[in-house]
Amino acid sequence: MSRDRLKALLASSLLLALLFAALVLSNRTAHSRSDFAFCNQSEPSSLDPAISTGSPAARLARALFEGLTRLDPSTNQALPGVAERWTTSPDGLTWDFYLRDDARWSNGDEVTATDFEYSLRRVLDPSTASRNAYLLWCLDGAEAWTSSPPGDASAASALGIEAISPRHLRLRLQRPAPYLDSLLAYPTFSPVHRACIEQHGARWIKPENMVSNGPFTLAERRLRDRIRLEKSETYWGRDDVSLQSVVAYAAGGITTQLNMFLLGEVDWIIKPPPGLYSSLEGRQDLVVGEQFGSTFMRFNTWGGPFADPKQETPFSDIRVREALTLALDREDLAKHVMRGGQQALNSFVPAGIPDYKPAMLAKPDADRAKALLAEAGYPEGEGFPRFALLYPHNETTRDFCEAVATRWRRTLGIQCELVNQVFGVYLDSTSSGLYDVAWGAWIGDYLDPSSFLEIFLSNSGNNRTGWANPQYDSLVQEASGSPNIEDRAKLFRQAEEILLEELPIAPVYQRVNINLVAPRVEGFHDNLLDAHPLRDIKVKDTAG
Repeated sequence: MSRDRLKALLASSLLLALLFAALVLSNRTAHSRSDFAFCNQSEPSSLDPAISTGSPAARLARALFEGLTRLDPSTNQALPGVAERWTTSPDGLTWDFYLRDDARWSNGDEVTATDFEYSLRRVLDPSTASRNAYLLWCLDGAEAWTSSPPGDASAASALGIEAISPRHLRLRLQRPAPYLDSLLAYPTFSPVHRACIEQHGARWIKPENMVSNGPFTLAERRLRDRIRLEKSETYWGRDDVSLQSVVAYAAGGITTQLNMFLLGEVDWIIKPPPGLYSSLEGRQDLVVGEQFGSTFMRFNTWGGPFADPKQETPFSDIRVREALTLALDREDLAKHVMRGGQQALNSFVPAGIPDYKPAMLAKPDADRAKALLAEAGYPEGEGFPRFALLYPHNETTRDFCEAVATRWRRTLGIQCELVNQVFGVYLDSTSSGLYDVAWGAWIGDYLDPSSFLEIFLSNSGNNRTGWANPQYDSLVQEASGSPNIEDRAKLFRQAEEILLEELPIAPVYQRVNINLVAPRVEGFHDNLLDAHPLRDIKVKDTAG
């Protein structure tokens, strides 16, 4: 490159940086600065907790709504939420939750056990199509109702959810679920205001309509731009909430997010660009820690959009799935592509859960991968059909998927087209089977192997692969209901072994938390679920 061309390039880069800074500064004057602002990675899938999915939606749902329990911001253990206390029967099959007297909706209505009965039934209702309904299948009659035709009154009446009185909710289980108190802190199981939904229909989540019960209310929403929250004056724990206002930006580009943080426009961003990790090391505002999360590739065993309808998709062949899995050097991808301390996965369930030793994934083996692909009818990749690798729009996932595609091409001689979609569309595509191979990631909803292994139950809304194995289903369900810790772990491990033998997914790396948090922020605790409730965050220069 010539010296003049290099100067011109540098000048252009500087100009773009100055233009960006000017744009940000103009936004600062056009919009009042909130007490706390953060980049929420992308537009949330929905603000309706029953149907939303993904971390961007969960961060907002935890602020707008509160379930029977909530999570301790440092330990992820269950704390009293709307329920001030709860009891469990000796056999673990009956849970009684007692609601606090001062729980209120943002319009002043009391939050009652009937609200929770309505809301939990709504999650399980097949017409709601909640992707997380399967998480409540531990309840009596829950799986049968979710799997029944919409409007089946007999299935609905058998549900183990009952409001005994305005302050007393009883849940009856068909198998023990010792993690239920933590599970009920998950945003999906927050209450929603029935009258609000019946009055406004799908428009109930608009700022002018929403009635919520969490520490914040929805003040403003600008699609693909920002969401503004304001402290709720009716929330029972309002004296513990320091922030008066919060802005969550739907800034899609991680470079843009980093610029906003460095310019002081936001106080928190999640996962800065991997290429800058080395230059960020040692910063006081960098918070890094272990995460109960996995990144993997999903294989569509139904048949993807590029599959010949007259032929079976190649990904329905276990030899193809195993070949693509063995062709990935997980250590290399974690260390040199993702960086930041990411660790290669040797299982699907992340390591580190007490009382559980995950099943082992076979080590990468390029020669074995080539042999399996040839055995499947594609020697050196010859004749392998064109396929797409789908990922949600993001520079980090793009770089990772490009690296995966390169390794498949070099090792196996197969080509794939990279396709990116905005996060909400990506979720719809993977749920509908409109993909060939797709990037996937999962952060546990609670600290238990079931939070990962229940994903791939045949009827799970988060399976998204078309893969089903009755023996796997039986083992996971038996393990989930086992009261014996050792037997439970053994059954889960047997199920995970099946998953890692049939490989509807290719595990790649165990995720880590990488957050940039402004020094003025207090109450931000690193934890395995990477969950940081806005309720508990404070800033030094904001009055409590």
